[in-house]
Amino acid sequence: MHVLFLYASTGSGHLKAAKYVAETIKRKNSNIQVHMSDALKLCYSAFESFILKAFRFLISGCPLTYRFLYRLTEKNSFFNYIAGLFFSSSVSELKRICNSTKADCIVCTHPFALMLASKLKKELKLNTPVIMGIITDYKLHSFWIYPQIDLYFVPSDEMKEDLLRLGWSEDRIKVTGVPCPPDIGFDVKVHRQGKPYWLVSGGGWGLGNLESTTLSLLEKQAECMLIVVTGENNELYRRLKIIEAKNPGRLIVAGTIPKLYKTMKNALAVLTKPGGLTVTEAMILRKPLILLKPLPGAEEKNLDYLVRQGAAISYSTFLKQTDIIDRWHQLHSHQQGLTAKSDSSYQIARCIIETCSNINPE
Repeated sequence: MHVLFLYASTGSGHLKAAKYVAETIKRKNSNIQVHMSDALKLCYSAFESFILKAFRFLISGCPLTYRFLYRLTEKNSFFNYIAGLFFSSSVSELKRICNSTKADCIVCTHPFALMLASKLKKELKLNTPVIMGIITDYKLHSFWIYPQIDLYFVPSDEMKEDLLRLGWSEDRIKVTGVPCPPDIGFDVKVHRQGKPYWLVSGGGWGLGNLESTTLSLLEKQAECMLIVVTGENNELYRRLKIIEAKNPGRLIVAGTIPKLYKTMKNALAVLTKPGGLTVTEAMILRKPLILLKPLPGAEEKNLDYLVRQGAAISYSTFLKQTDIIDRWHQLHSHQQGLTAKSDSSYQIARCIIETCSNINPE
């Protein structure tokens, strides 16, 4: 049996989601062959590459324009239809990969991956592998929705109800939570050594006003050390390293930290932009979760949802009541436990294995 995970390297979260579930599948059934593919690397034509570069520029360089387009397409799928007119060479490459890996199932962790997989199913019809989508945002957007998808894994009952209203049947929706590290629920006991610290992260791209946030925290929170993670933002890393040199013992700057959730376990608080994977890990660990400036679109919706659920607070709220960290357990931990599920990757993996077993019964 073969499972192909199709993600997109826009930041690190979608790849992490795929890896968490893939690792869990291998733990549960080592006979299943797992394959990974970056949907963005299927785009070989110059035109397709231009579209993807334009998208990245739009979301990071023209946030107001991107926010307008995101809201315009929130409840209709005309963008999906227009986008689906392109990327024919990418679909051909996906078909080749499916044939070479003998994929029984394609598991997508990004809307672009779902678009390619849905186009493949339109072309191959009944000969297509089973297609599943893992939604890693906490609010639904039409970017994720394609009628060709056989099964969706969603983070909440609320999103399930959204899909039911759109015409999906019960058997095509599983409420599992956003994927998390399979071992995150084990050994969560805090083992603090040295000075207590707050973890500050801007995701894979190092966004979220990290520099100004770091300077503000250094000025106003003298009692605590900061660990700031800049991801792939090399320019920000260099600037913060200069600040680190001026604040010995109070600031540690890191580019990337493998298995960030292990560093998160010992943090007094987590300050991060509201990407789906990082906030999920923080909630499972019951950490004070303070949300920095989001990217336009999905992260803004994540912030609104998590604050409404009582599982996180905004950075502006935190600045008005910094002592909330000391009262976090009483005020917010219970809601975090209701919002994020520590067994999410196991639930998803179990369903994928069962599906593959039904396709290829021994």
